[in-house]
Amino acid sequence: MTELGNRLKEAREEKGMSLDDLQAATKIQKRYLTALEEGNYDIIPGKFYVRAFIKQYAEAVGLNSELLFEEFKKDIPNSYNDEVSDKLSSIKPQRELPKSASKALELLPTLLVVAGVIVVVAIIYVIIQAVNSGGNQQSAEQPKTEESQSKYDVSKDSPLTKENQKDANADKNSGADDKEKDDQQSDEKEKLSIKAVSSEGTSTTYEISGADKLELEVKASADSWVRVRDEKGSSLKEGMMKKGETFQKNITEQEQIDLRIGYAPGVEIKINGEALSYELDPKNVMTQNITIQNKKEEKSS
Repeated sequence: MTELGNRLKEAREEKGMSLDDLQAATKIQKRYLTALEEGNYDIIPGKFYVRAFIKQYAEAVGLNSELLFEEFKKDIPNSYNDEVSDKLSSIKPQRELPKSASKALELLPTLLVVAGVIVVVAIIYVIIQAVNSGGNQQSAEQPKTEESQSKYDVSKDSPLTKENQKDANADKNSGADDKEKDDQQSDEKEKLSIKAVSSEGTSTTYEISGADKLELEVKASADSWVRVRDEKGSSLKEGMMKKGETFQKNITEQEQIDLRIGYAPGVEIKINGEALSYELDPKNVMTQNITIQNKKEEKSS
């Protein structure tokens, strides 16, 4: 096992991830992950994939891939020669076209221009015909429309008019009630405050205040390892979450919730339906520790 392989394996074990967990998070076959830890690069198809797999492995376990490449550049194969040879082998000598084909290519621009002119003329003709027929039809139907409107005019005092007025007033009142409910829901949502108060390394602390009830929701948009603990350190959720899986928990009575996310780009955290915005960019810090503190004294005031 190489020194680089030891470094990768130690970081994986510190996160409590098995090779199966890492395979689910990186989409790299388990045998290739084992080869990286053992320094056996011969079974990996090409030097380019060796470097790509090392980068994905490192980011999944919270290591800086650029620093690894710099520190172990003597042990990691350089993919430059492979890329140059692949590009040279992919270049094929051009074959001369037959004379008949070259003449056809010379005439192609002219044929395209003629075809384009014909299409434009046809479109203009269709538009003119549509405008003319539409004008004639409108002038012919206008007297009929006026006649039908006068035929079905209803006086202001008729029962039909009064009934319609009642329905209109009822709809108006219903709309006002719905608007009042929406305003109340909006005010309650505005009371919720989610604020990042500190951030260090891969850890961020958020303070939540202003809501009578707190509902935590963790949803996986991609496979990721997730751990959720309450204020006493008891595990509420731990293990791999498959894509589309959701974990929900009422945390109103909890003063603090601790989360560890193995693959942050694939996990969304919500409080009362409002998404928690990662203070640390998930693309740069894929493994993150999230602490949520419930400021009960602010909520009660």
